[in-house]
Amino acid sequence: MKKFFIFILALFIGLTTSCSTFKHINPKIEGKINREIKYERIIITSTRLAGRYTVFDASSIKRFLNKMCEAKDISAQTTFEPDFFIEFYDSNKKVATFKYIAGITDETQPNLIDEDGNRYYVDNSIEDEFIKRIMKKEMFKGAKEYYVSLLEDVLDRIPKKDNGINKVYINIDKDYIVTKYLTSVDMFNIFDSIKNNSVEIVDSINKADYVVTVVTSTYNDTKVVASVSIKDSNNVVQKLSYEGNRVGDKITYFIKNK
Repeated sequence: MKKFFIFILALFIGLTTSCSTFKHINPKIEGKINREIKYERIIITSTRLAGRYTVFDASSIKRFLNKMCEAKDISAQTTFEPDFFIEFYDSNKKVATFKYIAGITDETQPNLIDEDGNRYYVDNSIEDEFIKRIMKKEMFKGAKEYYVSLLEDVLDRIPKKDNGINKVYINIDKDYIVTKYLTSVDMFNIFDSIKNNSVEIVDSINKADYVVTVVTSTYNDTKVVASVSIKDSNNVVQKLSYEGNRVGDKITYFIKNK
């Protein structure tokens, strides 16, 4: 009886000292980041913003590692571009790199991708460790409202088809003054909110009847300035200039043809 009790006690101690008590440990993740190693630092780098955040504190590293270990395998594909690279360092040696997509709350969709292309869902509470520090999202709370108000006006200027709907590609890839503070999910939500009965937002120029390109030159608490081009399938281009005064999230535009 005494031996049985000692065995049960040892088993309990072994379980409680694992990556996370009674939680499933993903062997693929553990094969990349060995939880027995005391990592020197974790570096999280934005894919759009020239900024990074480094985790040095041992307890923070351990907490982050525990959450990563518990990531679930996901078979679903994703069309979202990664928002961050997460790199684990043992001394000066980089041990592993993961891609991370911020803002995913559906646990059936991947938000973490390893170097071999394996997809996972990791509890997005890991964002508490870095996202606000890197992206300073509080500075650009009006970014969604800005794009929505601007693009809704632009789409209204596209001639409606007699039959069917127009397929429109929105090009804000180089609009860094604003997009650097948005995640892939933010941008998807913007495009999703502006679609209407006469317009479908497509993900490729090759699928589009019209290509809308936005380049913002001024974006602050009181003023926005942007140049917009609308190109149709015959390469005919309409150019517009938007100047807006903003109060909170409300923007009043002055618009003219260029």
